[in-house]
Amino acid sequence: MQERSKRMLLTLVIIFLGLAVLQRFTSNAAITTIPWWVTVVILAAIVSGYMWIRTSLEDKKAEAEWIEQEGRVYIRRMEHERKQRASATDQEQ
Repeated sequence: MQERSKRMLLTLVIIFLGLAVLQRFTSNAAITTIPWWVTVVILAAIVSGYMWIRTSLEDKKAEAEWIEQEGRVYIRRMEHERKQRASATDQEQ
């Protein structure tokens, strides 16, 4: 199975277990008196926070890769200039 499918399956299993526990242990609790749309809004906020964290980590990773690539280009340019200077000093002598 692909990584994304595994994560989706795991998420669905966790949600199912969470709902089963919620139904079993909160039959007369205050959480059942909350309107369904409030629960949806809270879950949407949690999912939004998760996606924000995930996206920020991906952005940091991409930025680090870009910085590494630009560093390699800079080092190559410096080495090329050093070789040019060395060859120029050899030609003068």
